[in-house]
Amino acid sequence: MADQDRQALIVVLSHRAGLTVTDERLLPAVAALGATSCGADTAQDGRRLWAVLDL
Repeated sequence: MADQDRQALIVVLSHRAGLTVTDERLLPAVAALGATSCGADTAQDGRRLWAVLDL
């Protein structure tokens, strides 16, 4: 978690290798909760999900 310019960045990390790409329904659901931006990526060492929220 980090904050800047009255916004918070929330990052969720998973260190399980071999995870599939994030479900296509997840990011629109996060955006609907009020995230100003959000995203996901998958690498060999796990997955990262992030969202920026206004404070």
